[in-house]
Amino acid sequence: MRIGAYAHETGGFLWIVVLAAVLLLERARPARTDLRVDWWNNAGAWALYFGAALTATPLAAGASTVIINAAGGGLIVLPDTGWGLAVGVLTYLLAMDLGEYLFHRAQHAIPLLWAMHSLHHSDQAVNSTTTNRHFWLEPTIKSVTIWMAVGLLFKASITIVAIYGVLSLYNLVLHANLRLGFGRFSWLVNSPQYHRIHHSREPRHFGGNYAALLTIFDLVGGTYRRPAPGDFPDTGLTEGPGPSNIAQILIWPLVTPVRRGLYAGARTLGGEPA
Repeated sequence: MRIGAYAHETGGFLWIVVLAAVLLLERARPARTDLRVDWWNNAGAWALYFGAALTATPLAAGASTVIINAAGGGLIVLPDTGWGLAVGVLTYLLAMDLGEYLFHRAQHAIPLLWAMHSLHHSDQAVNSTTTNRHFWLEPTIKSVTIWMAVGLLFKASITIVAIYGVLSLYNLVLHANLRLGFGRFSWLVNSPQYHRIHHSREPRHFGGNYAALLTIFDLVGGTYRRPAPGDFPDTGLTEGPGPSNIAQILIWPLVTPVRRGLYAGARTLGGEPA
C-alpha cells in the first residue's frame, strides 16, 4: 500500500510540474484561441479522480505492477540492465499501451463505460487540464483489468516502471491546445492534433484515434485517422454540454445517460465515421 501511495505522491508532483510547463506552451502557441477553458470543472474532476485513486484504489498504472510483482505475480521477467533495460522498457510500454488502446475501444463501445468516459469527451475546449477529466471510478476499473493483466504477465523492476511513468506524462502534451502534429509520422507517435481528432464532435472523425502513446495500434486496429493539415476541429459531446458543477461530475453516469441519451452516443462514437 505504501508503494502505491508513494508512487502517487511522486507522480502527482511531476504531473504538476509538467502541467505548468505545458500550460505555458499553450499560451505561447495555441491551436485554438476562440475557446474558453473549463477550469473549475476540470479541477473538480481531477480532485475526484486522484482522490479515488489514493483512497479506494491506491494503484497507479506502474505501482500496480510493482505491488502485483511483490505478491508473486509476473510470469516473464523483463531485463533491466545494460541494453536489456531498453528491451524491458519497450516491452512494458507496448504491453501497457496495448491495454490502454483496448480499454479505450471498450469505453466507446460498452454503454456503461461510455457513460463514464463521456465526461472526458464533454470538454468543449480540450487542453492540458482535460487530461484527467475522467470519472473517478475509472482508475478502479483499470486496476483490476489492464493494469492487473500486465502485472500478472510481466515482472518489471522499479526502474522500468519509473521510466514508463515519466513517459506517461506525455499525456499532458497530447491533450494540450497546441498546433502540433507529426504529419506523415502520425501513424507512429501520438500528438495533440492527432488526439484532438479523437475528441472531435464532427461525425467524419468518429470511431478513430483511440491510441494512447503509440498510434501504430490504431493502424493495426483499423482505427487510424490521419489529421488533415491545419485540422483542429471543435470538441465536445454531440448530445449537449458538459457538467455545470462538481456535483454533476460526481454522479455523471447516473444522470447523463437518462437526460441526454448517451447510451446511443456510445454506439455512434464507437462506429465508423460518417
